[in-house]
Amino acid sequence: MERERTMSKDIMNGQEAEERLARQFLQGRIDRRTFLHRGAVMGAAGGGLLASLLAACGGSTKPLGNTTDANGGSGGGAAVKGGTLKAALTGEPDSLDPAKSQIYTGAQVYDNVFSKLVDLDENQKVYGVLATKWTQIDPQTWTFELRDGVTFHNGEPFTATDVKYTFERIADPKTASGYAPLYDVIKSISVDSPTKVTFKLKTPFGPFLTNLANNGEIVNKTAIEAKGSARKPVGTGPFKFVEWIQGDHVTLARNESYFDAGKPHLDGIVFRFAQVDQSRIDGLRSKELDWVDAVPLQQLAVLQKDPTFTYVGSKVSGIPDFLAMNTKKAPFDNKALRQAIALAVDKSEIRSVAYFGAGEDGGEEVPSGSPWYDGGDPYAKPDLAAAKAKMAEAGHAGGLTIEYLGLPQYPELLKTGQVVREQLKKIGITMNIKQVDVSVWFDRFSKGQYQITSAYQERTIDPDNFYSLVLKSGGSINTTGYANPKADALITQAAKETDDAKRKALYSELRKIVWDDVPLLFVHYETLNYLMRKGVTGSTTNPTLELRMGDVSLPKT
Repeated sequence: MERERTMSKDIMNGQEAEERLARQFLQGRIDRRTFLHRGAVMGAAGGGLLASLLAACGGSTKPLGNTTDANGGSGGGAAVKGGTLKAALTGEPDSLDPAKSQIYTGAQVYDNVFSKLVDLDENQKVYGVLATKWTQIDPQTWTFELRDGVTFHNGEPFTATDVKYTFERIADPKTASGYAPLYDVIKSISVDSPTKVTFKLKTPFGPFLTNLANNGEIVNKTAIEAKGSARKPVGTGPFKFVEWIQGDHVTLARNESYFDAGKPHLDGIVFRFAQVDQSRIDGLRSKELDWVDAVPLQQLAVLQKDPTFTYVGSKVSGIPDFLAMNTKKAPFDNKALRQAIALAVDKSEIRSVAYFGAGEDGGEEVPSGSPWYDGGDPYAKPDLAAAKAKMAEAGHAGGLTIEYLGLPQYPELLKTGQVVREQLKKIGITMNIKQVDVSVWFDRFSKGQYQITSAYQERTIDPDNFYSLVLKSGGSINTTGYANPKADALITQAAKETDDAKRKALYSELRKIVWDDVPLLFVHYETLNYLMRKGVTGSTTNPTLELRMGDVSLPKT
């Protein structure tokens, strides 16, 4: 999967960083405006050279303060109508076809164009969008009553036939959708009336509603069958597609016929593809940008408190990052070796060095704030003695050399590899890092042509979203080649169970098997960090990672 995540090359902190910035200004390498902006971000609370220069230049060295909505949203009075939001995304979409896009920057855009039957709020509670009511008739039958009078952006009416077409298309092998396994459970879909649809399932299925909320964007058959539909999406959402300029931006415009009265507030959105560096912060200050989906992590703690901005974050919405090991080929077809690596890795050091303390240590497919979390990670702390014993058991007491496939375009993931390289030296492993372009990385990763690398999985709300796709034998994105009949049976059993307490117990049992086999090792959980100009309201962090720009408005002018 592709994801553009870059950081500032200069990692500056403490007194040394302040002195460096001051000397850059004195040497004429940066102008006064940039100096004042960066000095303010650093805080310059001490009495050194930087503080003196800031005072002389009219800058402030007072501590900065700002408040963040505890519920993961930017509040602030009545919404303002009009204006075009200038937003920065960490990467460019691969496609705007919801059934085919495989990176979350695609969803960040297209979820403003399409609507789902149901969705999840910030607290992971299901609410209706195109569906006004849903009823579970029996363990294997669901009916949905639909909004009447909704139209697609091409003027065609939305009906139950579109619902049937959407999910049958995802399941069709010709579509080659990575999300097909999430809907394998559907036996049939019947159109009862233009505003009522019934799903018959093969078995009971616990995550059914969650999956509809996660990857259930309703599409229009006429638009999908038109040439170039992956770059010209047509939905029923708050915004219409206008243009996609490759390598630069995607533009959306307000849907004047949107079914949710009074929304959207904005006239339009321009999604720009921008590196995560100082230029984003400068763009917000100069009003060249209004909203960004990420900030340089080394500045996060200060930016959260800067009164110039509004910060929105979440402890439950984000992305698990992990080390993936190819279990189909030597040397990682050796379980003891995989266990040795897991025992040697220091996750806290990875979070501190690669992520500047942001997010949380990884241990499971969900964060600690999730109701599915159980906190039983046996690799939470490194155990070098046990790791060395496993090396001997694996037949590598004298050490070995391995290759890590690295992505320079994703600095946090690459830095993770660099930290792990140093950690593995302690147990006799030499890990060489081979850096490749993201397209090469994705090709080799998806085809199993690697030994060890860093990867991530998006939208892991329900554990089944992860295990059925990533670790089940033959899963659509099972790139480690992992196969364990006991794990497969538990994945299937947990999905069929509809009692959440029983499902959680099954996933706890499943995790023990996966932790023992170690096809992958969770090392970090990235949480979302949105930053916007003061006065931009309505932005929320959401479990599905979608942006919901229909709720956002610009500051009063």
